[in-house]
Amino acid sequence: MDRRSFVKNASVVAAAGAVAVPHADEKLTFVHHVFFWLKNPKNKAEHDQLLNALKSLGKLSVIKHAHIGKPVVTEFDKAVTDGTYSFSVMLVFASAKDEQTYLVHPEHKAFIDKNKHLWSKVVVYDSQLI
Repeated sequence: MDRRSFVKNASVVAAAGAVAVPHADEKLTFVHHVFFWLKNPKNKAEHDQLLNALKSLGKLSVIKHAHIGKPVVTEFDKAVTDGTYSFSVMLVFASAKDEQTYLVHPEHKAFIDKNKHLWSKVVVYDSQLI
């Protein structure tokens, strides 16, 4: 990718990011980022089940913003990008306390119980704004 294309793509991503946060005046301080590896990544039914479950989970009111994604590896950052996972889920909360509320929420617990048989690995990265 040449410099011009990189800058153009970065500008589009930055602009999309600026629009993605629905409450720009609200201070969002906590990010819960989860990566899922499907046991059977080529099984469309299992893929769709987890995707739909993640979309439903992202609608909980304690979550201020939810982003569900798939891996993207570009030539620019190929050497440092892990593209082996099936889904990335980034949930943004107003506080660490809100994230704790989410973790024990009955719908979150039901999500785990109904879907844990689909994944072989889960990795969580939590981040507090500094």
